[in-house]
Amino acid sequence: MESSSESIETYKPNGFNTPSPMRKSQRRGSFSSILRRSSIVQQTRRSSRDLTGETDEKMIKYLNSISFVNKNLEISNDDTSSYMSETASDIDIGDYDPNDWFLEDDGNDGEDDEPLFTILEKKGLEDQIKDMANVLSDQIDLSSGNAILLLQYFKWDLDRVLSGEYFEDPERVCKNAGVILANEQITKYPMNSVCIVCFENQSSDDSFYSLSCGHGPYCKGCWKSYLHQEMQTCGGEIIHSKCIYPLCSGKLTYENWKDLASDRDYSRYWYFICKDFVGNNKNLEFCPNPSCGNAIRYSGVGRPSDVVECHCGTRFCFSCGCEKHNPVSCAQLMEWKSKNSNDQESLKLIKSTCKPCYHCGMPTERIMGCNHIICRKEQGGCGGEWCWMCRGDWKTHGQHTGGFYSCNKYEVSEGKKADESAAIVKQESDRFLHYFTRYFNHDMLMKHAIKMRDEEMEDKMNQFRELANLNPDFLQEAIELLIECRRILKYTYVFGFYLSDNVAGKTFFEYQQANAEGITEELSESVYINVALINAEDMKNRVRVTKKYINNLVKSIEEGLGLDESLGLSSSTSGVPQE
Repeated sequence: MESSSESIETYKPNGFNTPSPMRKSQRRGSFSSILRRSSIVQQTRRSSRDLTGETDEKMIKYLNSISFVNKNLEISNDDTSSYMSETASDIDIGDYDPNDWFLEDDGNDGEDDEPLFTILEKKGLEDQIKDMANVLSDQIDLSSGNAILLLQYFKWDLDRVLSGEYFEDPERVCKNAGVILANEQITKYPMNSVCIVCFENQSSDDSFYSLSCGHGPYCKGCWKSYLHQEMQTCGGEIIHSKCIYPLCSGKLTYENWKDLASDRDYSRYWYFICKDFVGNNKNLEFCPNPSCGNAIRYSGVGRPSDVVECHCGTRFCFSCGCEKHNPVSCAQLMEWKSKNSNDQESLKLIKSTCKPCYHCGMPTERIMGCNHIICRKEQGGCGGEWCWMCRGDWKTHGQHTGGFYSCNKYEVSEGKKADESAAIVKQESDRFLHYFTRYFNHDMLMKHAIKMRDEEMEDKMNQFRELANLNPDFLQEAIELLIECRRILKYTYVFGFYLSDNVAGKTFFEYQQANAEGITEELSESVYINVALINAEDMKNRVRVTKKYINNLVKSIEEGLGLDESLGLSSSTSGVPQE
């Protein structure tokens, strides 16, 4: 900066023109930090033109941090505005960041941002739900339990409830949500009343329980049995459990469950309430361990495909909520599960191995014998006779058509075209069965290894410690690695199924997969061997080699193997985020 009398040079600390070390959120590309910095730049540039009014305190601190060579220079109050304006104009405002090291307060030194993933305990989830329900109940004068029913109806969107839809017709909304509004019906019953379920007299009126709908009398014993049976049969739908009266549409609240159900059923009821709450929040994911009840909260933007680990030890994909499934993408896994859960593959197999009866269409499979097929009535058929080859009526067959073991009508019949189509379908079904069988086998072996880890490994480690007087921790590492190998191999068959046979790299992938299976089987033999025959150094070396090979297998798949991006997936699943 130049003055009429002397030249003043500004001093900038080392690294002044370079961005300060970014925090975790900024390293991950936090869009909010970019917007925040942009707004600060604009506000500071406006302030640099006129600093006589109110000014950002951090900007003042920023300007005051600059040292000048000529410290004897005296500046009058009248010249302060022009001096600071000219000084600010020489500063690279783009480098200004309120989080820079020389602007940090001493009390915040070393403080980091909130972690991207946090674990919400089951009790914390319940409290959060109850707090939300209490806020709503204060606004619309409903009990906390009924407020939860209303929140379920509105997909846990509190703003949607209070935005006006509820207030347009409260009675209609409450009826649709299953909320029983209080009425004047008698809910207490006189002495010696009879339960209309078990038909037993109860000694006191406290033995009966009725909802606000007034249906009854029902004794608490029948209520408890009813809710337990509902819990056993309904699963997640238990949160919509209704009054014991068959024609009543009123739902039970958590207060009703607390009064009527056993402690175990009441705890399970809250498990499904929390699961429904988490399922309607895109920043939360429920732990897939059915005995856990915790949830993982993501504080960033979007929905990442990171693998997270709960306090219970369960590791799962945050994007889809399934167990850790690398090297398979979420899209492939969803497609695979869909194929396993629906009946399409079973229907394809039936069509490829069976032929319909000419008369009634009953699917028939020929195990052995001639072309003369009889649709047997004792097995649900019609009793008609037809030809296996051309699928025509047997009345038109005889010696002139080739007899029982050949059919000269086949070559020009519709049956030949149907058989050609069935052969293609059977080839596809056989390919699916090939991959599914191996996927299933590794899944069962993984579960067996998990069972051994939970039930037998501790005793085995204690036995080895007594026999060899050595640290047995490598046994725990070996069983954990075996479980991980089984899981990875299981999903490599899903990956291989969606990998077209003519794609470059398929042969190399299958070669690596076969080697991985071989070293996994060797590791399995070492894990299940008798404790007296364990060689510690040999097993440690085997664990080290197996871990390195499995990691290289996953890495090579994730790096592409020279494969195309779609990997055989249909276009309908290409938009699902991948791991």
